[in-house]
Amino acid sequence: MTRAEVAEVLPRVAEIVADVRARGDAALVEWSERLDGERPRWLRVPREEIEHAEADTAFLDAIRRLAAAVDAFHRPQRPPDTSVSPVEGVQAERRFLPVGSVGVYVPGGRASYPSSLVMTVVPAHVAGVERVCVCSPRPSASLLATARELGVDEVYAVGGAQAVAALAYGTETIPRVDKVVGPGNVFVQAAKLLVSGVVGIDLPAGPSEVVIVADETADPALCAADLVAQAEHGPDSECLLLTSSLRLATEVARRVEGWSQVRVEVVSTLEEALARAEAYAPEHLELHVAAPEAVASRVRNAGSVFLGKAAPAVLGDYASGANHVLPTGGLARGAGGLGLESFLKPVQYVSATLDGLARGRETVAALAKAEGLPLHAAAVDARFGEGG
Repeated sequence: MTRAEVAEVLPRVAEIVADVRARGDAALVEWSERLDGERPRWLRVPREEIEHAEADTAFLDAIRRLAAAVDAFHRPQRPPDTSVSPVEGVQAERRFLPVGSVGVYVPGGRASYPSSLVMTVVPAHVAGVERVCVCSPRPSASLLATARELGVDEVYAVGGAQAVAALAYGTETIPRVDKVVGPGNVFVQAAKLLVSGVVGIDLPAGPSEVVIVADETADPALCAADLVAQAEHGPDSECLLLTSSLRLATEVARRVEGWSQVRVEVVSTLEEALARAEAYAPEHLELHVAAPEAVASRVRNAGSVFLGKAAPAVLGDYASGANHVLPTGGLARGAGGLGLESFLKPVQYVSATLDGLARGRETVAALAKAEGLPLHAAAVDARFGEGG
């Protein structure tokens, strides 16, 4: 998902967001019918639909294993609270508190992604978020069963930009939330950017990307399998092999013939491949090289890095516990994927004794004078019976 693609849809998305903000449920239903081709049976999925959603035992067991792995990976991520006394008599603290409410967006339509529900809901619960709700167009039985497994009973059968608008501003049926998280198409991501002034968002996580950096030791069958696995997400996925081995490139190209999302490029050296990957900043970076650990130490720009042939990106999608909601479109140059901190917010606390305030008084006075804000200094003077 490029900036140009987001810019192209912004006018239409802005129209949808403004309409939902103004007309609430009525606009939500109309846009869902217009864009999805059918009128939702309901906005909020009835509790009994969630309770009785059918899923086979193997699927539920897999969901439980994934949830346990995600919990194990995210639980140690809680940042420590800090407290310092930069001036004697003054205490400054930074405490991490859970976000009050979170709206999780889960893509639907062409496919159902219960794994993405696990990736968002489990860290939210670990962080201590009190209210977690889910929006997904035409939620499947497997998605509803996953929500049940995770203890989520607030599910809305709406998607697209209209769902993001409802979460941000609230409607008659959908109470507003404090933060919106989760992956989605370009319309969803454009909507998240538009509402980011009134609600927290995680990151624009668009269509799937994978870059494989490979040397002559790589297995062409494994490279091809991993490329088409990500291409399977849809026609807008981007899948790129960068290799200095002409033999490998030729064999992989043969194996991925017919997959328009897959590109195979030959570069001069492994160094050039790494430089290209760093500039791309992909969602997933796989290192099919002789010494993946050594090469990984030189990587800065990627959502998740997968080391060696035994660790394909699909392991991160479904089983490793590492979060698969990751930055796309080059955003990995300055942002990381979803983590526990995505569901926490730092709040600063400042306390002081009168002696501590006296020690800071001169600093306040000098800076207030320099910035032309004399009433700032007066607010401190008033504590000592001066001014007024």
